[in-house]
Amino acid sequence: KIDALIGYTARKEKIDISTAVADTFPDDLVKTISGGQISQGSAIQEEWSLVSMLAKVNYSFEDRFLASASLRSDTSSRFGQGNKTGVFPSLSAGYRISEDIGADWLSDLKVRASWGQTGNFLIPNYASIGLLSSYNSTFNGTLTNGIAPSTISNQDLSWEKTSSMDIGLDFGFLNDRIYGSFGYFKSTTRDLLLAVQIPSALGFTNALTNIGEVVNKGIEISITSRNLTGELKWTTNFNFSTVDNEVTKLGPSGDPILSSGAAGNRHITKIGEAVGSYYGYQTNGIYQNQAEINNSGIVDQIATPYPGDFKWVDVNDDGLINSSDRTVIGNYLPDFTYGINNRFEYKDFEFSFLIQGVEGNEVLNLTRRHMGNGEANYNSYSEWNNRWRSEADPGNGFLPRANRQTGNSNNRPSSYQVEDASYLRLRNVTFAYNFPASSLGGKIDGLRLYLSGTNLFTNTDYLGYNPEVNNQEDNTNVQGEDYGAYPLSSVITVGINAKF
Repeated sequence: KIDALIGYTARKEKIDISTAVADTFPDDLVKTISGGQISQGSAIQEEWSLVSMLAKVNYSFEDRFLASASLRSDTSSRFGQGNKTGVFPSLSAGYRISEDIGADWLSDLKVRASWGQTGNFLIPNYASIGLLSSYNSTFNGTLTNGIAPSTISNQDLSWEKTSSMDIGLDFGFLNDRIYGSFGYFKSTTRDLLLAVQIPSALGFTNALTNIGEVVNKGIEISITSRNLTGELKWTTNFNFSTVDNEVTKLGPSGDPILSSGAAGNRHITKIGEAVGSYYGYQTNGIYQNQAEINNSGIVDQIATPYPGDFKWVDVNDDGLINSSDRTVIGNYLPDFTYGINNRFEYKDFEFSFLIQGVEGNEVLNLTRRHMGNGEANYNSYSEWNNRWRSEADPGNGFLPRANRQTGNSNNRPSSYQVEDASYLRLRNVTFAYNFPASSLGGKIDGLRLYLSGTNLFTNTDYLGYNPEVNNQEDNTNVQGEDYGAYPLSSVITVGINAKF
Protein backbone atom coordinates (compact mmCIF):
# COMPACT_ATOMS: atom_id res chain seq x y z
CA LYS A 1 0.00 0.00 0.00
CA ILE A 2 1.34 3.40 -1.01
CA ASP A 3 -0.06 6.77 0.06
CA ALA A 4 1.21 10.11 -1.25
CA LEU A 5 0.58 13.70 -0.23
CA ILE A 6 1.60 17.05 -1.67
CA GLY A 7 0.75 20.26 0.19
CA TYR A 8 1.34 23.99 0.02
CA THR A 9 0.80 26.61 2.73
CA ALA A 10 1.49 30.32 2.97
CA ARG A 11 1.32 32.53 6.04
CA LYS A 12 1.64 36.29 6.24
CA GLU A 13 1.38 38.39 9.37
CA LYS A 14 1.37 42.14 9.76
CA ILE A 15 1.82 44.02 13.02
CA ASP A 16 0.70 47.65 13.28
CA ILE A 17 0.74 49.26 16.74
CA SER A 18 0.50 52.97 17.49
CA THR A 19 0.56 54.55 20.93
CA ALA A 20 0.16 58.06 22.31
CA VAL A 21 0.93 59.35 25.79
CA ALA A 22 -0.79 62.36 27.32
CA ASP A 23 -0.50 64.09 30.68
CA THR A 24 -1.67 67.28 32.43
CA PHE A 25 -5.29 66.17 32.56
CA PRO A 26 -7.70 68.62 34.24
CA ASP A 27 -8.92 65.90 36.65
CA ASP A 28 -9.17 62.13 37.07
CA LEU A 29 -12.60 61.97 35.45
CA VAL A 30 -11.15 62.74 32.02
CA LYS A 31 -9.85 59.46 30.56
CA THR A 32 -9.43 60.21 26.84
CA ILE A 33 -6.14 61.13 25.17
CA SER A 34 -7.64 64.32 23.78
CA GLY A 35 -8.41 65.52 27.31
CA GLY A 36 -4.74 66.03 28.13
CA GLN A 37 -1.55 67.29 26.49
CA ILE A 38 0.05 64.69 24.23
CA SER A 39 3.68 64.43 25.24
CA GLN A 40 4.94 61.46 23.22
CA GLY A 41 3.92 58.71 20.83
CA SER A 42 5.23 55.67 19.02
CA ALA A 43 4.36 53.47 16.07
CA ILE A 44 5.42 49.91 15.23
CA GLN A 45 4.91 48.36 11.82
CA GLU A 46 6.21 44.90 11.08
CA GLU A 47 5.42 42.25 8.50
CA TRP A 48 6.68 38.73 7.94
CA SER A 49 5.75 35.76 5.79
CA LEU A 50 6.41 32.02 5.52
CA VAL A 51 5.76 29.88 2.46
CA SER A 52 5.94 26.09 2.83
CA MET A 53 5.65 23.10 0.49
CA LEU A 54 5.46 19.46 1.58
CA ALA A 55 5.63 16.17 -0.29
CA LYS A 56 5.18 12.88 1.57
CA VAL A 57 4.86 9.21 0.64
CA ASN A 58 4.01 6.23 2.90
CA TYR A 59 4.59 2.55 2.10
CA SER A 60 3.17 -0.47 3.93
CA PHE A 61 3.63 -4.17 3.06
CA GLU A 62 1.17 -6.50 4.80
CA ASP A 63 1.22 -4.16 7.80
CA ARG A 64 4.64 -5.64 8.55
CA PHE A 65 7.18 -3.48 6.74
CA LEU A 66 6.52 0.26 7.06
CA ALA A 67 8.36 3.14 5.45
CA SER A 68 7.85 6.85 4.98
CA ALA A 69 9.70 9.70 3.27
CA SER A 70 9.00 13.41 3.10
CA LEU A 71 10.54 16.56 1.69
CA ARG A 72 9.68 19.99 3.01
CA SER A 73 10.65 23.42 1.72
CA ASP A 74 10.22 26.59 3.79
CA THR A 75 10.88 30.16 2.71
CA SER A 76 11.02 32.84 5.42
CA SER A 77 11.17 36.59 4.95
CA ARG A 78 13.38 36.98 8.02
CA PHE A 79 16.62 35.81 6.40
CA GLY A 80 19.04 37.47 4.00
CA GLN A 81 18.72 37.55 0.24
CA GLY A 82 19.58 34.19 -1.30
CA ASN A 83 19.28 32.44 2.07
CA LYS A 84 15.54 32.59 2.70
CA THR A 85 14.74 29.00 1.66
CA GLY A 86 15.54 25.85 3.59
CA VAL A 87 14.96 22.28 2.35
CA PHE A 88 14.38 19.58 4.97
CA PRO A 89 14.11 15.83 4.12
CA SER A 90 13.11 12.97 6.42
CA LEU A 91 13.03 9.16 6.28
CA SER A 92 11.57 6.51 8.58
CA ALA A 93 11.18 2.74 8.56
CA GLY A 94 9.71 0.09 10.83
CA TYR A 95 9.41 -3.67 11.04
CA ARG A 96 6.60 -5.30 13.05
CA ILE A 97 8.28 -8.38 14.52
CA SER A 98 5.09 -9.56 16.23
CA GLU A 99 3.63 -10.51 12.84
CA ASP A 100 6.30 -13.21 12.54
CA ILE A 101 6.25 -14.43 16.15
CA GLY A 102 2.51 -15.02 16.34
CA ALA A 103 2.37 -15.38 20.14
CA ASP A 104 -1.03 -14.79 21.77
CA TRP A 105 0.47 -12.85 24.69
CA LEU A 106 2.30 -10.48 22.33
CA SER A 107 -0.01 -7.81 20.93
CA ASP A 108 2.64 -5.74 19.16
CA LEU A 109 6.41 -5.60 18.82
CA LYS A 110 7.92 -3.19 16.33
CA VAL A 111 11.42 -1.83 15.80
CA ARG A 112 11.65 1.57 14.15
CA ALA A 113 14.23 4.08 13.05
CA SER A 114 13.98 7.56 11.63
CA TRP A 115 16.12 10.43 10.44
CA GLY A 116 15.09 13.92 9.46
CA GLN A 117 15.92 17.60 9.31
CA THR A 118 14.02 20.61 10.60
CA GLY A 119 14.69 24.31 10.52
CA ASN A 120 14.37 27.21 12.94
CA PHE A 121 13.41 30.71 11.84
CA LEU A 122 12.31 32.07 15.24
CA ILE A 123 14.31 35.30 15.19
CA PRO A 124 13.15 38.93 15.18
CA ASN A 125 11.63 40.34 12.01
CA TYR A 126 14.20 42.12 9.79
CA ALA A 127 17.02 40.45 11.74
CA SER A 128 19.20 40.30 8.61
CA ILE A 129 18.76 44.01 7.88
CA GLY A 130 20.64 46.84 9.57
CA LEU A 131 17.88 48.82 11.31
CA LEU A 132 17.75 52.47 12.30
CA SER A 133 16.46 53.87 15.59
CA SER A 134 15.82 57.35 16.86
CA TYR A 135 18.64 58.99 18.82
CA ASN A 136 18.87 62.52 20.19
CA SER A 137 21.95 64.68 19.86
CA THR A 138 22.90 68.13 21.07
CA PHE A 139 23.92 70.77 18.51
CA ASN A 140 24.81 74.29 19.68
CA GLY A 141 23.16 73.58 22.99
CA THR A 142 19.89 72.44 21.43
CA LEU A 143 18.53 68.91 21.69
CA THR A 144 17.91 67.65 18.16
CA ASN A 145 16.12 64.54 16.97
CA GLY A 146 18.05 62.13 14.77
CA ILE A 147 18.46 58.53 13.68
CA ALA A 148 21.38 56.10 13.76
CA PRO A 149 21.99 52.39 13.08
CA SER A 150 20.82 50.18 15.95
CA THR A 151 21.53 46.70 14.53
CA ILE A 152 24.17 45.39 12.18
CA SER A 153 23.26 43.97 8.77
CA ASN A 154 23.92 40.30 7.98
CA GLN A 155 22.67 39.17 4.57
CA ASP A 156 24.28 35.75 5.14
CA LEU A 157 21.82 35.01 7.95
CA SER A 158 20.06 31.73 7.18
CA TRP A 159 18.16 28.78 8.65
CA GLU A 160 19.29 27.01 11.78
CA LYS A 161 19.17 23.31 10.87
CA THR A 162 18.68 20.30 13.12
CA SER A 163 19.33 16.73 12.01
CA SER A 164 17.68 14.14 14.25
CA MET A 165 18.05 10.38 14.52
CA ASP A 166 15.72 8.15 16.55
CA ILE A 167 15.83 4.42 17.21
CA GLY A 168 13.06 2.79 19.18
CA LEU A 169 10.99 -0.22 20.13
CA ASP A 170 7.18 -0.22 20.43
CA PHE A 171 5.55 -3.05 22.34
CA GLY A 172 2.21 -4.35 23.58
CA PHE A 173 1.37 -7.34 25.78
CA LEU A 174 -1.77 -9.23 26.82
CA ASN A 175 -4.12 -7.64 24.28
CA ASP A 176 -2.54 -4.23 25.00
CA ARG A 177 -3.16 -4.42 28.73
CA ILE A 178 0.43 -3.15 28.84
CA TYR A 179 1.93 -1.17 25.97
CA GLY A 180 4.49 1.54 25.40
CA SER A 181 7.79 2.42 23.75
CA PHE A 182 11.51 2.85 24.38
CA GLY A 183 13.54 5.24 22.29
CA TYR A 184 17.02 6.72 21.92
CA PHE A 185 17.48 10.01 20.10
CA LYS A 186 20.35 12.16 18.97
CA SER A 187 20.00 15.50 17.27
CA THR A 188 22.68 17.82 15.93
CA THR A 189 21.91 21.48 15.39
CA ARG A 190 24.18 23.41 13.05
CA ASP A 191 24.37 27.07 12.11
CA LEU A 192 22.82 28.11 15.41
CA LEU A 193 21.10 31.49 15.42
CA LEU A 194 22.99 33.13 18.28
CA ALA A 195 23.77 36.69 19.30
CA VAL A 196 27.57 36.89 19.55
CA GLN A 197 29.75 39.65 20.92
CA ILE A 198 31.61 41.76 18.37
CA PRO A 199 34.24 44.51 18.79
CA SER A 200 32.59 47.73 19.96
CA ALA A 201 34.76 49.60 17.46
CA LEU A 202 32.22 48.48 14.84
CA GLY A 203 29.58 50.56 16.60
CA PHE A 204 27.71 47.56 17.98
CA THR A 205 28.24 45.16 20.88
CA ASN A 206 26.58 42.03 19.47
CA ALA A 207 25.29 40.60 16.22
CA LEU A 208 22.89 37.79 15.32
CA THR A 209 24.67 35.19 13.23
CA ASN A 210 24.81 31.50 12.28
CA ILE A 211 27.53 29.94 14.37
CA GLY A 212 28.41 26.69 16.06
CA GLU A 213 27.02 23.22 16.56
CA VAL A 214 25.08 21.66 19.43
CA VAL A 215 24.34 17.97 20.09
CA ASN A 216 21.33 16.77 22.11
CA LYS A 217 20.91 13.11 22.99
CA GLY A 218 18.89 11.09 25.44
CA ILE A 219 16.29 8.41 26.00
CA GLU A 220 12.50 8.43 26.16
CA ILE A 221 10.33 5.81 27.85
CA SER A 222 6.54 5.63 27.80
CA ILE A 223 4.46 2.85 29.39
CA THR A 224 0.69 2.51 29.72
CA SER A 225 -0.99 -0.21 31.74
CA ARG A 226 -4.70 -0.99 32.01
CA ASN A 227 -4.59 -2.31 35.55
CA LEU A 228 -8.32 -2.97 35.92
CA THR A 229 -10.74 -3.40 33.02
CA GLY A 230 -13.99 -4.48 34.68
CA GLU A 231 -16.70 -2.27 36.12
CA LEU A 232 -13.94 -0.42 37.90
CA LYS A 233 -11.38 0.73 35.32
CA TRP A 234 -7.89 1.90 36.26
CA THR A 235 -5.32 3.08 33.73
CA THR A 236 -1.78 4.27 34.47
CA ASN A 237 0.47 6.25 32.12
CA PHE A 238 4.16 6.67 32.91
CA ASN A 239 6.82 8.61 31.01
CA PHE A 240 10.52 9.20 31.62
CA SER A 241 13.10 11.09 29.58
CA THR A 242 16.65 12.41 29.70
CA VAL A 243 18.51 14.93 27.57
CA ASP A 244 22.18 15.84 27.38
CA ASN A 245 23.02 19.13 25.67
CA GLU A 246 26.59 19.88 24.56
CA VAL A 247 28.14 22.57 22.40
CA THR A 248 30.59 20.89 20.01
CA LYS A 249 31.61 23.78 17.72
CA LEU A 250 31.72 27.57 17.97
CA GLY A 251 33.01 29.30 14.89
CA PRO A 252 36.54 29.09 13.46
CA SER A 253 38.36 29.91 16.70
CA GLY A 254 35.99 28.24 19.17
CA ASP A 255 35.85 31.29 21.42
CA PRO A 256 33.08 31.13 24.04
CA ILE A 257 30.05 33.45 23.89
CA LEU A 258 29.17 35.49 26.96
CA SER A 259 25.52 36.48 27.24
CA SER A 260 23.87 39.12 29.38
CA GLY A 261 20.62 38.36 31.14
CA ALA A 262 18.89 40.40 33.81
CA ALA A 263 22.09 41.27 35.68
CA GLY A 264 25.15 41.33 33.45
CA ASN A 265 27.13 38.54 31.83
CA ARG A 266 26.10 35.50 33.86
CA HIS A 267 25.73 32.97 31.02
CA ILE A 268 28.33 31.37 28.79
CA THR A 269 28.11 29.18 25.70
CA LYS A 270 31.34 27.25 25.27
CA ILE A 271 32.53 24.01 23.71
CA GLY A 272 31.94 21.01 25.97
CA GLU A 273 29.14 22.65 27.99
CA ALA A 274 25.41 23.24 27.61
CA VAL A 275 24.18 26.29 25.73
CA GLY A 276 23.84 29.28 28.06
CA SER A 277 25.43 27.64 31.10
CA TYR A 278 25.69 29.73 34.26
CA TYR A 279 28.93 31.67 34.56
CA GLY A 280 30.58 32.98 37.73
CA TYR A 281 32.86 32.20 40.66
CA GLN A 282 32.85 28.85 42.45
CA THR A 283 32.48 28.96 46.23
CA ASN A 284 34.46 26.56 48.43
CA GLY A 285 33.19 26.99 51.98
CA ILE A 286 33.57 29.83 54.50
CA TYR A 287 36.71 31.31 56.05
CA GLN A 288 36.46 30.64 59.80
CA ASN A 289 39.29 32.88 61.08
CA GLN A 290 42.06 35.22 59.96
CA ALA A 291 44.71 32.52 60.26
CA GLU A 292 42.85 30.42 57.70
CA ILE A 293 42.85 33.40 55.33
CA ASN A 294 46.58 34.05 55.85
CA ASN A 295 47.49 30.38 55.33
CA SER A 296 45.41 30.00 52.16
CA GLY A 297 48.14 31.55 50.01
CA ILE A 298 45.46 33.08 47.81
CA VAL A 299 45.18 36.81 47.13
CA ASP A 300 41.68 38.11 46.34
CA GLN A 301 42.21 41.01 43.96
CA ILE A 302 38.52 41.95 44.01
CA ALA A 303 37.92 42.47 47.73
CA THR A 304 39.79 41.83 50.98
CA PRO A 305 38.41 38.69 52.64
CA TYR A 306 37.43 38.55 56.32
CA PRO A 307 36.38 35.70 58.59
CA GLY A 308 32.87 34.67 57.58
CA ASP A 309 33.41 35.45 53.87
CA PHE A 310 33.29 32.95 51.05
CA LYS A 311 36.34 31.02 49.96
CA TRP A 312 36.68 31.20 46.19
CA VAL A 313 38.09 28.48 43.94
CA ASP A 314 41.30 29.50 42.19
CA VAL A 315 40.28 27.95 38.87
CA ASN A 316 43.49 28.73 36.96
CA ASP A 317 45.70 27.99 40.01
CA ASP A 318 47.69 31.23 39.82
CA GLY A 319 47.25 32.19 43.48
CA LEU A 320 44.93 35.07 42.60
CA ILE A 321 41.16 35.47 42.64
CA ASN A 322 40.11 37.69 39.74
CA SER A 323 37.87 37.65 36.66
CA SER A 324 40.00 34.88 35.13
CA ASP A 325 38.59 32.51 37.75
CA ARG A 326 35.00 32.75 36.52
CA THR A 327 33.87 29.37 35.26
CA VAL A 328 30.81 27.27 34.48
CA ILE A 329 28.79 26.90 37.70
CA GLY A 330 25.75 24.95 36.48
CA ASN A 331 22.99 24.89 33.89
CA TYR A 332 19.23 24.71 33.60
CA LEU A 333 18.97 21.21 32.07
CA PRO A 334 17.61 18.41 34.30
CA ASP A 335 19.13 14.98 34.73
CA PHE A 336 15.71 13.51 33.95
CA THR A 337 12.00 14.33 33.86
CA TYR A 338 9.08 12.04 34.62
CA GLY A 339 5.32 11.95 34.92
CA ILE A 340 2.65 9.55 36.21
CA ASN A 341 -1.02 9.87 35.35
CA ASN A 342 -3.69 7.63 36.89
CA ARG A 343 -7.29 7.52 35.70
CA PHE A 344 -10.17 5.70 37.40
CA GLU A 345 -13.68 5.09 36.04
CA TYR A 346 -16.57 3.55 37.93
CA LYS A 347 -19.99 3.59 36.29
CA ASP A 348 -20.62 7.29 35.59
CA PHE A 349 -17.83 8.61 37.83
CA GLU A 350 -14.30 9.61 36.78
CA PHE A 351 -11.25 10.46 38.85
CA SER A 352 -7.73 11.25 37.63
CA PHE A 353 -4.54 12.81 38.91
CA LEU A 354 -1.24 13.73 37.26
CA ILE A 355 2.09 13.86 39.10
CA GLN A 356 5.02 15.41 37.25
CA GLY A 357 8.61 15.90 38.32
CA VAL A 358 12.04 17.10 37.32
CA GLU A 359 15.32 16.05 38.88
CA GLY A 360 18.71 17.75 38.68
CA ASN A 361 17.81 21.06 37.06
CA GLU A 362 19.29 24.28 38.42
CA VAL A 363 18.01 27.86 38.50
CA LEU A 364 20.08 31.04 38.60
CA ASN A 365 18.22 32.71 41.46
CA LEU A 366 19.13 36.37 40.97
CA THR A 367 16.87 37.44 43.82
CA ARG A 368 19.75 36.28 46.05
CA ARG A 369 21.55 39.46 44.92
CA HIS A 370 19.10 41.33 47.16
CA MET A 371 17.31 38.91 49.51
CA GLY A 372 20.42 36.83 50.11
CA ASN A 373 23.30 39.32 50.10
CA GLY A 374 23.63 39.83 53.86
CA GLU A 375 23.43 43.60 53.60
CA ALA A 376 19.89 43.81 55.06
CA ASN A 377 18.99 46.46 52.49
CA TYR A 378 16.05 44.23 51.49
CA ASN A 379 13.98 41.64 53.27
CA SER A 380 15.98 38.41 53.53
CA TYR A 381 15.34 34.73 53.08
CA SER A 382 14.68 32.97 56.38
CA GLU A 383 17.74 30.79 55.76
CA TRP A 384 19.84 33.76 56.89
CA ASN A 385 19.03 32.79 60.46
CA ASN A 386 21.67 30.09 59.84
CA ARG A 387 24.41 32.45 58.62
CA TRP A 388 28.01 32.57 59.89
CA ARG A 389 28.32 34.67 63.07
CA SER A 390 31.63 33.56 64.51
CA GLU A 391 34.07 30.68 64.48
CA ALA A 392 32.16 29.28 67.46
CA ASP A 393 28.84 29.82 65.70
CA PRO A 394 29.51 29.03 62.01
CA GLY A 395 25.87 28.51 61.02
CA ASN A 396 25.13 25.92 58.37
CA GLY A 397 28.51 26.32 56.66
CA PHE A 398 26.87 27.59 53.49
CA LEU A 399 25.90 31.19 54.31
CA PRO A 400 28.54 33.90 54.84
CA ARG A 401 28.49 36.64 57.47
CA ALA A 402 26.08 39.56 57.43
CA ASN A 403 27.84 42.68 56.17
CA ARG A 404 26.39 46.03 55.20
CA GLN A 405 29.21 46.56 52.69
CA THR A 406 29.63 43.27 50.83
CA GLY A 407 30.04 45.09 47.51
CA ASN A 408 31.84 42.80 45.05
CA SER A 409 32.81 40.28 47.73
CA ASN A 410 30.20 37.72 48.84
CA ASN A 411 27.62 39.07 46.40
CA ARG A 412 29.65 38.58 43.22
CA PRO A 413 28.20 36.25 40.53
CA SER A 414 28.79 32.80 41.95
CA SER A 415 27.56 29.27 42.55
CA TYR A 416 25.92 30.62 45.72
CA GLN A 417 23.22 32.08 43.47
CA VAL A 418 22.67 28.77 41.62
CA GLU A 419 20.10 26.54 43.30
CA ASP A 420 18.90 22.99 42.86
CA ALA A 421 15.37 23.35 41.46
CA SER A 422 14.31 19.69 41.41
CA TYR A 423 10.64 19.30 42.18
CA LEU A 424 7.68 16.95 42.42
CA ARG A 425 4.35 18.55 41.53
CA LEU A 426 0.74 17.45 41.72
CA ARG A 427 -0.07 18.93 38.34
CA ASN A 428 -3.76 18.13 38.07
CA VAL A 429 -6.61 16.40 39.93
CA THR A 430 -10.05 15.98 38.31
CA PHE A 431 -13.27 14.46 39.60
CA ALA A 432 -16.22 14.22 37.21
CA TYR A 433 -19.72 12.79 36.93
CA ASN A 434 -21.29 11.94 33.56
CA PHE A 435 -25.07 12.02 33.75
CA PRO A 436 -26.63 8.88 32.21
CA ALA A 437 -28.31 9.44 28.86
CA SER A 438 -31.57 8.07 30.31
CA SER A 439 -31.71 10.96 32.80
CA LEU A 440 -31.38 13.68 30.15
CA GLY A 441 -34.78 13.21 28.54
CA GLY A 442 -33.39 13.14 25.02
CA LYS A 443 -32.99 16.93 24.90
CA ILE A 444 -29.29 16.87 25.71
CA ASP A 445 -26.82 14.46 24.13
CA GLY A 446 -24.41 14.59 27.04
CA LEU A 447 -23.92 16.35 30.36
CA ARG A 448 -20.74 16.26 32.47
CA LEU A 449 -20.14 17.97 35.82
CA TYR A 450 -16.52 18.24 36.96
CA LEU A 451 -14.26 19.66 39.65
CA SER A 452 -10.61 20.18 38.74
CA GLY A 453 -7.52 21.48 40.52
CA THR A 454 -4.24 22.53 38.87
CA ASN A 455 -0.83 22.99 40.53
CA LEU A 456 -2.20 22.06 43.94
CA PHE A 457 1.05 20.92 45.56
CA THR A 458 4.78 21.27 44.84
CA ASN A 459 7.61 19.64 46.79
CA THR A 460 10.93 21.42 46.18
CA ASP A 461 13.93 22.86 48.04
CA TYR A 462 14.10 25.83 45.70
CA LEU A 463 13.74 29.15 47.57
CA GLY A 464 11.94 31.00 44.76
CA TYR A 465 8.26 30.93 43.94
CA ASN A 466 8.45 28.51 41.02
CA PRO A 467 11.21 25.97 40.19
CA GLU A 468 10.06 25.97 36.55
CA VAL A 469 10.87 29.68 36.21
CA ASN A 470 12.54 31.06 33.09
CA ASN A 471 12.48 34.85 32.85
CA GLN A 472 14.21 34.96 29.46
CA GLU A 473 12.51 32.12 27.62
CA ASP A 474 12.87 33.83 24.22
CA ASN A 475 16.67 34.05 24.51
CA THR A 476 18.37 30.71 23.85
CA ASN A 477 21.65 31.92 25.38
CA VAL A 478 20.01 33.03 28.64
CA GLN A 479 17.89 30.29 30.17
CA GLY A 480 16.91 29.38 33.73
CA GLU A 481 16.96 32.83 35.31
CA ASP A 482 14.71 33.86 38.18
CA TYR A 483 14.65 37.57 38.97
CA GLY A 484 11.48 37.95 40.99
CA ALA A 485 9.23 36.00 38.63
CA TYR A 486 5.54 35.84 39.47
CA PRO A 487 4.38 32.73 41.38
CA LEU A 488 2.63 29.90 39.59
CA SER A 489 -1.07 29.99 40.43
CA SER A 490 -3.06 27.14 41.91
CA VAL A 491 -6.42 26.97 40.17
CA ILE A 492 -9.68 25.32 41.26
CA THR A 493 -12.26 24.94 38.47
CA VAL A 494 -15.88 23.85 38.61
CA GLY A 495 -17.53 23.33 35.25
CA ILE A 496 -20.29 21.77 33.19
CA ASN A 497 -19.88 20.32 29.72
CA ALA A 498 -23.05 19.91 27.73
CA LYS A 499 -23.64 18.47 24.23
CA PHE A 500 -26.73 19.36 22.22
